Amino acid sequence: MMEVQDAELPKSGPDEGTPSTAWTTVQVGGDVVYRGGGPVTNGSQIVGSPVYDGVLSRLTSVPGTECGCTSDSKDRPQALWVFSSGACGTYGLADVRITHTGWTNPTGEITLSSNKGALKIRSGSGMLLLVNDRSQ
Repeated sequence: MMEVQDAELPKSGPDEGTPSTAWTTVQVGGDVVYRGGGPVTNGSQIVGSPVYDGVLSRLTSVPGTECGCTSDSKDRPQALWVFSSGACGTYGLADVRITHTGWTNPTGEITLSSNKGALKIRSGSGMLLLVNDRSQ
């Protein structure tokens, strides 16, 4: 939940003269959002654009991870809220890992596990799920 909150606050502290629509923020996963007419960037690459309550970005696959996206989802901008175009895994949940992504059988079933007993996801946490057409 802290990562979600941090992604909604400006990179440098807010001041009374700068409206939230002009803040520069950092998405969960590292993309930088230049609100007030700027783009969404990953390093020097433009990956999307800010919208009122989030971003629209094309998804990027992260090499060496189980996260991925279909060619169809890469071709059009997706609403990502506070998440980066290549966000993958868990953020701010040190003892939680994704043990099944849903890409293989049982398809669509996602499993989270904890190293410290019972799993507890607090209110205010966020998840980004990519939903694909079953025929793909």
